[in-house]
Amino acid sequence: MAGDFFNDYFVKPIWDRVGYNPVNTLIYAVIALAFAFIIYKGFEKYKVKIDQKFFLQVLPFILLGSTMRVVTDSIDSGVLQNHTGDLFGLTGIVVNSHIWDYGYFTVTPGVYFLTAALLFGSLALSRVLKKEEIFPGIGLVLWAFHFIILIPLFTYWSFALMILGIAGIVGLAAYFASKLIGIEPFSSVVVFAHALDGAATWVIIDIFSKVTGRSYFEQHVVSDLLGKTAIGFALFFLVKVLFSSAAVFVIEKDDAKRQEKNYILLLLFIFGLAPGMRDVLRMLCGV
Repeated sequence: MAGDFFNDYFVKPIWDRVGYNPVNTLIYAVIALAFAFIIYKGFEKYKVKIDQKFFLQVLPFILLGSTMRVVTDSIDSGVLQNHTGDLFGLTGIVVNSHIWDYGYFTVTPGVYFLTAALLFGSLALSRVLKKEEIFPGIGLVLWAFHFIILIPLFTYWSFALMILGIAGIVGLAAYFASKLIGIEPFSSVVVFAHALDGAATWVIIDIFSKVTGRSYFEQHVVSDLLGKTAIGFALFFLVKVLFSSAAVFVIEKDDAKRQEKNYILLLLFIFGLAPGMRDVLRMLCGV
């Protein structure tokens, strides 16, 4: 029955906290591609310029989605409940409001739809009021609020710095390589984002978990298969770096319009940075 199918492959994986399966992975991918096409057409219609400035304006919303997710993780694990008196009681208000409790709109994929709604709502308001700073400003304020909530939980700095260091080295290498081969250097942020995602998965599962005794597992189907090879999630990291580097090179060498190139690069940037930042923050908080 259709109801059983939907429940088994879409509802239960959320509430059982078991991650993704081949069926929902495929369906979510199709939905994401459809929305990506619709959004691009919307940008064309309303003449939204996708450039480096737009990347920076969108960045707070990417960080917002990841950080909101970790606030939910911290509540679901019971960790934030031990800090209700911190930040002059602000964490207690967050916990007792139950707004961030584990649910359809606070975990993947719902949190992505919520973040996208906030992004497009802020962009629309900014355009209606003709004040460009409103768009990134709303994202920055919302992200800062959620980030502050997590600060009392920050513990595992050495592992977080290890991940950022690995991703930073790869990002710098991509920057100088792009200048050397004559493509847009700014596109190296895509490689950095995916290096961050890959390094986070690698370090957290293969190193952090073994050192601290905390149990983390990979939720995505393909990356989990890569992690089960002899060299572990280091292979996932290498695949992410190679894939993102090749994607950037192909996109930059294509004859498409700069607007189209930047939009694809933006999507790749989001798909790398959002899960990467969520993983780093979650580990940093020990949740």
